[in-house]
Amino acid sequence: MTDNPERLIEQPSKMQALDRDQAALDLEAVLRLPQGRRVMLRILERCGLYRNAFSGSSHETTALRLGEQNVGLWLIAQMENVGPSEYPRLLLEASRLRENEKEKVDVLDPEE
Repeated sequence: MTDNPERLIEQPSKMQALDRDQAALDLEAVLRLPQGRRVMLRILERCGLYRNAFSGSSHETTALRLGEQNVGLWLIAQMENVGPSEYPRLLLEASRLRENEKEKVDVLDPEE
């Protein structure tokens, strides 16, 4: 046991900083992989950041959508901790993926 109560208060914050640093390193490793970036895109799309959370029919549905959006915003904040260009880079990749998919559809059915 220690006689210095300030030392006890400092320890959790040091541990939290180490956890935060490790989480950033883990996310950075995920974002380095094309597969990891694709998974992050799917998760963020599921979070519905760009849809209206309001549901006129149900408070529960609105609360659920807001919760999903909150998770998405948290993930974006985590990516910004890794690097400020991570989320914009992910958006650019999503745009390119959509364009590639559109081109594939156009090649398969050029009349559409």
